[in-house]
Amino acid sequence: MLYNKHRFKGKTVLDIGCGTGILSMLAANAGAAKVIIGIEFSHFAQHSRIIVETNGLSHFITIVKRKVEGGGSRIA
Repeated sequence: MLYNKHRFKGKTVLDIGCGTGILSMLAANAGAAKVIIGIEFSHFAQHSRIIVETNGLSHFITIVKRKVEGGGSRIA
């Protein structure tokens, strides 16, 4: 991602199954727009939030704890 910053500049990134949020954080560092959503259904979502906050990227990245499939409700 860091070698292809031109592909991320100003873009919105959706990271499904974000785990630790590392890909979301790399996208933010590559210049992605402020709305980066990491979706994680497991209990790890809370850890992801802490990791993102610790790295000073909580103003770029929003971690959402929910299922992607079968929900029918909108995220935003």
